[in-house]
Amino acid sequence: MRINPKYRQLTFVSLMSMIMTFIMSGIMTYVLEGGFIPHFVNDWMRDWGVAFVIAIGLNLFLPAQIHKFANRFKKARIVYIFVISLIMTFILSFALTAFAMNGIVPYFVSHWTGSWRIAFIIVFILNFFLPNFVGKLVSKLMVQQPA
Repeated sequence: MRINPKYRQLTFVSLMSMIMTFIMSGIMTYVLEGGFIPHFVNDWMRDWGVAFVIAIGLNLFLPAQIHKFANRFKKARIVYIFVISLIMTFILSFALTAFAMNGIVPYFVSHWTGSWRIAFIIVFILNFFLPNFVGKLVSKLMVQQPA
């Protein structure tokens, strides 16, 4: 399957969101459920679907704004990765925690902040390596244009 180059950015955003939310939702499900429980995979796939829908929307609109902000700094790449990881994990961990706990219940904030901390560390590290991998994958999927 080859993809038209005009869909390069959409393909990149989709794959980044898919891979990142797959990893993040798996770890968050493990943390929030307290380990590998009998219905872990079912809960993980449910959480992944929720996370992907949120992430794809955020990834279509946030990066341009964050790039503008990050470019004001000497170490723009690190600032960009820090800010995008912070915002994405803040929103996604909130949604996944609320979803897993069936709403905002007592002790919600402690569960959310605990899962947010873990999610942020993982996503921050992934954001250094995953874009290069996904970029290469997307390049392989593109239709070769005649010279």
